[in-house]
Amino acid sequence: MPRYPTSPLLTLHDPHAAPRYYEAGLWREDTLYSLLCGLAERIPHRFALRDGARRLTWRGLKGWVDAAAGELHGMGLRRGERVALWTSNRVECVVALLACARNGYVCNPSLHRNYTVEEVHGLLQWIRARAVVMEAGYGADAGGEETRERLSGLPGMRRVILLPSSRETGAEFPAPDADPGDLPEPERNPDAVCYLAFTSGTTGKPKGVMHSHNTLLALCRCIAADWGLDERSVALSLSPLSHHIAWLALGESLAVGMELVLEDPPAGTSLLDWAVEPGAT
Repeated sequence: MPRYPTSPLLTLHDPHAAPRYYEAGLWREDTLYSLLCGLAERIPHRFALRDGARRLTWRGLKGWVDAAAGELHGMGLRRGERVALWTSNRVECVVALLACARNGYVCNPSLHRNYTVEEVHGLLQWIRARAVVMEAGYGADAGGEETRERLSGLPGMRRVILLPSSRETGAEFPAPDADPGDLPEPERNPDAVCYLAFTSGTTGKPKGVMHSHNTLLALCRCIAADWGLDERSVALSLSPLSHHIAWLALGESLAVGMELVLEDPPAGTSLLDWAVEPGAT
């Protein structure tokens, strides 16, 4: 077993250690978005992502990600700024995270369903979020317009996008076939921070955990290899998208080109049926 450099700090971002991770093949030159582009080119018509009402191919997913990236860019967001997601398990949440990864924003998807508006307000102020994608009625006491108004008043907040609670995109989030317009150059640095997760907070205030493309994908590649996953596989995530396990599932999907099915069974469908019907492997 090769020995990898250790640090007294809880981070792998040490410029002197990074070359060893590349030499060992743990880190690579891929980003989440570059993997998406490769799959959209190589297997454009294979299915990539599914919730209880929508199913996207790799080409369709990339097109929607580009449209969302254009929308975020139009808000005046800059690389490194934070975008938060407070939604249920739906395809728009994945689209938004990948759009952030494309443009170099840091995405925080860890706003759980049992958080109150006051708790979310405090967390977003803490990370200085500049944009939020939220779902109407989602959260312990969340509403729609009144919650948007509360979060819109945060310092530096540029926009709060409100999704309907139904599995329709609504008028505020870009449509899957929307013209992305003039897009910035995609983030090509696989060691750039792209993901900010909160720990559960069960022992105190939630703590922020930052991931680069590489630190997120390294484990995903290992899991995919150990489990023998490939583009014929179908993964059902029983983790909500506000938890880290679901995003590891997305990383595995991007690593091998398999379809990811979200924990979003249609009304009247049991979780067991939702595992059987999509053909989860």
